[in-house]
Amino acid sequence: MKPKICLFSAHSPATGGGAVILRSLVKNLPELDIQWKYLAAKPSKDYEDGYMGHGIMGSSLLNDIRSTWCMLAGLNLKRIDEIVKQLLAIECDAYWVISHNEGVRIALELSKRQSARPVHMTVHDDWAGALAARSMRYKFMEGLAKKMTIKALKAVTGIDLISKGMQDYYLQICNRSGEICHRYLPPETVIMREFESNPSIVNVGHIGSVYDKSDFIQFLDLLKDYGQQNKRKVLVNMWGYHPQPDDIPQQYNKILNIQQDLPEEKAILELAKCDFVYSMYPNAEALRIFSKTSLPTKLSSYVQACRPIFGHGTIDSSLAEFLSRSSTGVLWSDNNKKNGMAIIDGILSDSINTEKWQEARAHYFGEKNLDVIRRAFIPVKMNL
Repeated sequence: MKPKICLFSAHSPATGGGAVILRSLVKNLPELDIQWKYLAAKPSKDYEDGYMGHGIMGSSLLNDIRSTWCMLAGLNLKRIDEIVKQLLAIECDAYWVISHNEGVRIALELSKRQSARPVHMTVHDDWAGALAARSMRYKFMEGLAKKMTIKALKAVTGIDLISKGMQDYYLQICNRSGEICHRYLPPETVIMREFESNPSIVNVGHIGSVYDKSDFIQFLDLLKDYGQQNKRKVLVNMWGYHPQPDDIPQQYNKILNIQQDLPEEKAILELAKCDFVYSMYPNAEALRIFSKTSLPTKLSSYVQACRPIFGHGTIDSSLAEFLSRSSTGVLWSDNNKKNGMAIIDGILSDSINTEKWQEARAHYFGEKNLDVIRRAFIPVKMNL
C-alpha cells in the first residue's frame, strides 16, 4: 500500500510560488497517497475536499496582529487548536507541513501532541527574515518568529529547504538543517523556441512579484537610459504584477507594459518572445536574510522560456548563486549604470544553448527534488 501523507499548507494550492512548487511535486509522486489540506479565503477549484476554512492571519488589522503575535509567542489559540485536532483526526502515516504563515505553529503542535506519525516540514521562506521583514504588519514580530521557527525546526522529524543559503542559515542559528528541494520540471517542459530579435526594440519579460520597488525603479531607469543611448525602444512586459497607481513614477509608464494575467504555460510562451527576462532580489540590508535564503520561483518559469536572465541583487543572494551555477544570466549587483549597460549588451549579443538550459533544469528543478520527498516518506510505511 502507498504511504498516506497529510499535506498541510496555510495557503491555497492554486496561488503563489509555494503552491507552484508543491503542485509539481505532488503530481509527480504517484507512489505517495497525498491528501492536501489547506487554509484560504475560499475553496480552490479541484481542491475543494481539502479546504479547512480561514486561518487566523489576514483578518482585520487589530485582530490579525493580536492573533499572529499569540501564535508566534506559543500562546493558546482556539483556531490553531481546532486546526491541529482536525489534522490529528485524519487517517495518515505522516504529516507534511509547509511552514508558511500558520504552518510553522501547526508543525510544532503536531510534533508535540503525538509521536506515532512523523512530521516533515518544508520551508520556502524564512518566517522572520522573509515574511515578517517584508511586512509592515508583522515586522515587529521578527524576534518571536525566529524563536518559533527554531522550535519547529528542532521538533519536527525532517526538513527540506529551498536553498543552500537557507541550509547554512539554519545550521548556524539552531544546528539543524535539511535537504534542498525545489520545484520539479520534466525535461520536456524546457523547450528552446525559435527567437528573432527586433533591432529597434529591446523586449524584457518579467513574471510575478516585484520584491523591492526602489530596486525595480533603478532597473527601469537603467533601461530608459540604455534605450536613449542606443536609440532603441525598450519595453518591460510584466505578467502577474499589479502595481498601485503611485508605485512607479510616471516617467517610466512608457516603458512598462502591464499584461493581463495568464496561466503560467501561456505566460512562458510570451516570455520566450522577449530578448531577456528580469529577476530581482532586494538589495536592502533589512531584507538580506530573505535574499540569501529564499529563491525566486519565477526562475523555473524563465528556465522553461529559455531566455537569458538579467539578475539584480546582492552578490551573496540565492539569485547570484543560481546565475553563477547555471550560467543562464548575469547579475547586476553594484547599481552602476555603466556596468548595467555592459551587462545588457552582453546578454543581447550572447546566446545560451539548449544543453545549458537542460543542465540548469537538471541541477535545480530535476528529478532529485522528487527523491528528497521520497526519502522523507517512502520509509514511513515500512517503519510502522
